[in-house]
Amino acid sequence: MLVRLAAEAGIETLAVTDHDTVAGVPAALEAGRELGVEVVPGVELSTTVEQGEIHMVGLWIEPSDPGLLELTRNLKGGRDAAARQMVEKLRAMGLGRLRWERVEELAGQATIGRPAIARAMLEEGYIERFEDAFTEEYIGHGGRAYVPRHKLLPRDAVRTIHGAGGIAILAHPTFVHDLTRTVAGLARAGLDGLEVYYTSYTPATRASLLRLARTFGLSPSGGSDYHGVPSMREPPLGSIYVPRAVLHGLRERHRRWREGLLTGTTALA
Repeated sequence: MLVRLAAEAGIETLAVTDHDTVAGVPAALEAGRELGVEVVPGVELSTTVEQGEIHMVGLWIEPSDPGLLELTRNLKGGRDAAARQMVEKLRAMGLGRLRWERVEELAGQATIGRPAIARAMLEEGYIERFEDAFTEEYIGHGGRAYVPRHKLLPRDAVRTIHGAGGIAILAHPTFVHDLTRTVAGLARAGLDGLEVYYTSYTPATRASLLRLARTFGLSPSGGSDYHGVPSMREPPLGSIYVPRAVLHGLRERHRRWREGLLTGTTALA
């Protein structure tokens, strides 16, 4: 479905980076071959820090890598358990029409998480907008019904992505607390890139992130972060402009990594 949308929109290259799962990558690669779309196999790993979450994108990963599969199984189990507990908490708060079975249906083949719960809340009329679920009142971080899940440290996500043959990109950096210090630490752990082109980023924000990437020898990245959820207010697939030079730079970075020219802290070179 996603690859077909990309083909219809004239998109030549698409990275498939589902949250904490690579289950859809093989089918996306096959669809890409049929429809003439280059599909970059990827994943978006949710990691936990003291101030919340950091999302780490892996590009050009091997979806059958045993280490990556084991990690995603653990993450899925943690997500499922946390999501079920959040639904139970919401029901106890008076949202009695919420049903776990419906949350599962809304998640479909994706990993069950807060977006599916939010869609169920919206469907039942408990909230007016999808975004309203992610507040302290409901399932925002630290919210009344929020339940933390299996913890993964950002540096461990970098290591797993590298183990699966990919390169690691820090996603949505403006959401990260103490960004410069965080990037410095992750660069020492082998971080490869920084998401510079993203939804709602102004030219000034992009320029600042580009400077930060250059400071630590990271490759800029970007994308529309399209989820395909009708109730989410998000830009259409491929609507965020990412210069082709960014793709070339990421591809070159991956080549250098695979050839052993970048290892550990030498990623700063």
